[in-house]
Amino acid sequence: MKTILSLLMLICMCACDSESEDFIYKEYELPAKAGALELDIETDKAVLINDKVEFERVFSNFPNAKAVDFKNYTLLLVKGVSTSGIRSIEKTILKTDNKYMFTIHVNKNIATVMEPWCLAYIIPKTSEENIILSVTYELL
Repeated sequence: MKTILSLLMLICMCACDSESEDFIYKEYELPAKAGALELDIETDKAVLINDKVEFERVFSNFPNAKAVDFKNYTLLLVKGVSTSGIRSIEKTILKTDNKYMFTIHVNKNIATVMEPWCLAYIIPKTSEENIILSVTYELL
């Protein structure tokens, strides 16, 4: 029994060590709902924040926004506006070599209201040339 328990602990420890190497992204909890989140960034574009000064500029209306460790990570923001209601937002995030491929598919419904949306991710430190973004809208 002790041998099995020791083996399980060893497997768990190895899995924890490799987690940092396999880290691709973590969703960042935004300080407000998408409709109330007025961020001064471009629409349907990947916006990377790599320092505290830019973070404070973008989140100037939200002083309680959670801090990010900009020495090791980048905050990636994407916002958009659907020309009708939103049924769901599907996202795929892949890392190939040093490039991050973000695919966002907004499934619209027939509601006659413009609906804003915003997604945010914490990714390992990177720059704009390493981000490939695709945003599509489809009425279901």
